[in-house]
Amino acid sequence: MIYAGIDVSSKSFVVHAINNRNKVVFDNSIMPTKRALQKLLDGFGKETKYIVFEAGNQMKWIADYFLTRKDVVLHIVHPNEIKWINQSKKKTDQIDEKKLAKLAKGSILPQKVHVVTGVARRLRELAASREQLQSKRVSLINTVRGYVKQEGLRLPAKFFKSIEWKEKLRKSDLSETLKQIIESFMIAIDGLIEAELKITTELLAIEDERIKLLETIPCIGKLSSRVIVGAIDEVDRFENKKSIAHYTALTPRIHQSGTELHLGRIDFNGRREVRKILLQCAHTIVRTKNPDSKPLRDFFERISKKRGKKKAMVALARKLIVVAYGVLKNNECYDFRVLQAA
Repeated sequence: MIYAGIDVSSKSFVVHAINNRNKVVFDNSIMPTKRALQKLLDGFGKETKYIVFEAGNQMKWIADYFLTRKDVVLHIVHPNEIKWINQSKKKTDQIDEKKLAKLAKGSILPQKVHVVTGVARRLRELAASREQLQSKRVSLINTVRGYVKQEGLRLPAKFFKSIEWKEKLRKSDLSETLKQIIESFMIAIDGLIEAELKITTELLAIEDERIKLLETIPCIGKLSSRVIVGAIDEVDRFENKKSIAHYTALTPRIHQSGTELHLGRIDFNGRREVRKILLQCAHTIVRTKNPDSKPLRDFFERISKKRGKKKAMVALARKLIVVAYGVLKNNECYDFRVLQAA
């Protein structure tokens, strides 16, 4: 068995590899290409290669290549799980990969990062790109509002969604210079709205049985169900409902020393896009009056009386992902009577 740690960067891959006898068989950098990776693996011979690297923006294509090799055992680690390496006093790429290789040989690496494939990957990539477009659009809108405030005026909220914004801008009391600036920004904003709509259409066109199951849960609609499926992918990879709540950034930080246990604020290390959309669903549930959502509303009211509405809303979002976990795990539609009996 060959154990290899790889530091991934855009310019080069730093590789440190050892064998079962702790002998260094490779300690150098290679080009960041598939051909270079193939040459590296072939140079190790017929032995099984245990490859370790940190998750990053090049993870997709690197993982795809390694997964095509029958002689490779792939282990991708999350950077947050190995902070002690990044925070070491003596830190270089060579040292980092040497540590990863030795951890692999000792079978003490942290849990693997799940590599998403198929429908879930498409959903995740489309949802992420939609969120990026949305974020940039909101940023530009806020910039325009900032410009307008400098002249002591305000634009109505509907201005940015109106197809008649040019006419409204022409009739406004803004200076000619500012009108020209805002017109330029609005062209960019319109372009982002169009791109976002296109991505959303492609996202909603994807069908999957898991999506249909999630849509039976109150206030989880077409968009939110697809975001959740894209993030969760294989529900069986989660040990229990606590692990999926932690994965979706809906569990508190825990500080324990001796007999003292303190629960802190929500830990944001997780799929924040799922947390965000579940909170939106939770807000909708509180305002909904249909019978199917009554157990969830009752749960919110109980927590709200004890801990306040803000904490109750987060608790309801966590309840929703637990319900989603149960629906997917059992492959059954949502049934409000099950929650009432619990």
